Amino acid sequence: MLVIGESINGTIEKVGQAILDHNEAYLRKLVWTQHEGGAHCLDVNAGVAGGNEIEDLPWLTQLVQKEVSIPLMIDSANPEALKAALSVYRHSEPPILNSISGEEEKWNRLHPVLVERGCKAVVLLMDDRGIPKTIDERMAIAQTLFTRLTKMKISPHYLYFDPLVLSVAVEPEAGIVALETIRRLRLTYPDAHIICGLSNVSMGLPGRRLINRAFLNMAIWAGLDTLLVDVRDQALLSSIYASKILTHQDPYCIEYLKAYREKKILV
Repeated sequence: MLVIGESINGTIEKVGQAILDHNEAYLRKLVWTQHEGGAHCLDVNAGVAGGNEIEDLPWLTQLVQKEVSIPLMIDSANPEALKAALSVYRHSEPPILNSISGEEEKWNRLHPVLVERGCKAVVLLMDDRGIPKTIDERMAIAQTLFTRLTKMKISPHYLYFDPLVLSVAVEPEAGIVALETIRRLRLTYPDAHIICGLSNVSMGLPGRRLINRAFLNMAIWAGLDTLLVDVRDQALLSSIYASKILTHQDPYCIEYLKAYREKKILV
């Protein structure tokens, strides 16, 4: 199970300001906090109003790489910014590009970067009609994109399907739709990965962390294997450790017991 730290993201107000100001001290601390919190990979997103993403994304990528030697998820819809960041990416493990989808304009702009650089990719289950309401429609998009990408010699192991979780406050069946889509993706594409923005499920509700933890446990059971989360949330990380032993991803509870001894488990 891959845990990706989500917090270096320019859409977060304090982080966006730090990117605009090139506040390296603040950003370095954020890198280390996530690394020490258990992140195996870090999301890097320099998209902030008033910034220059083509310059900021490679700068941010280099800053993170100077601090920790773990892979990165490079997060942008701008192919020129992606190319600039990839030119300075140094880890032996290919980066994950976030993201590509069935939207034709986005596909045409981004898939050449993906193929040329041999990157992994988050695959959003949406197209020019938007985010589908039904599971069958999302699975149809998954099939189209899987076929396109594998025909371009991209390994299924390099694909991270995102079923696109919506808020249950707005779409009452959003949780069920996402969970069943995850389950079907896992059965249909056993060699691919599944990722999601799980905190979207609680948008607009009080006590969001409780809802997020409950959804996380269900999603892991359904087949979610890549977690884009705030690793500073100890209760959430504790749920991950517990879920792994219950789904036989931590045989003999070795990781759980180690985390418990190191006081990483919140009970």
